[in-house]
Amino acid sequence: MAKLWRAGMIVFLICGLFMRRENEMIEAMLQTPQNVFELVLTLILAACLWGGFLNIIEKTGFMQYFSLIFKPVLRLIFGKVIDRNDVYTALSSNLIANLIGLGTLATMSGLRAFSLLHEISPDHSKPSREMLTLVIMNTAGVCLFPSTLIMVRQNLGSENIYEFYPYMILISFTILVVGLIIQRVIHRE
Repeated sequence: MAKLWRAGMIVFLICGLFMRRENEMIEAMLQTPQNVFELVLTLILAACLWGGFLNIIEKTGFMQYFSLIFKPVLRLIFGKVIDRNDVYTALSSNLIANLIGLGTLATMSGLRAFSLLHEISPDHSKPSREMLTLVIMNTAGVCLFPSTLIMVRQNLGSENIYEFYPYMILISFTILVVGLIIQRVIHRE
């Protein structure tokens, strides 16, 4: 991949010089660090904001209010492992982080949930059905409010920051349903 990157950069530089775009190339090279800094700063601040929000939900016990909505759904998807409070808390915080579009925080809470599921797994040599289900849910990326993506699109000057939304919902739900069906068929449930 590094060789492909280098070759591409050389080709682009030669094309830029050949087309007499030296000024635009230099301006782009000088502006790129500032753009990257602003993007990273936005992502870090968004992660801090939503991470704090998730911590408040977990620490104040507000997750119990979400149990009216999430517990039946998670029980349908994961089964009886939801009866353990620590597993339920980890899975529901992962679900919330995914639903509000916090990729990094969803990954952290997903890893915590995965390790808890691994602890209670009867066979530690292979992933359990619940562990595979968690991987499928996180890979599908079902997101009702993609906050990070919306912030990035807004900061980059998108004219319609929500234009992608219907496609994203359709694709992520399709991937989730197909993935869960395939996983259930493979495990013969």
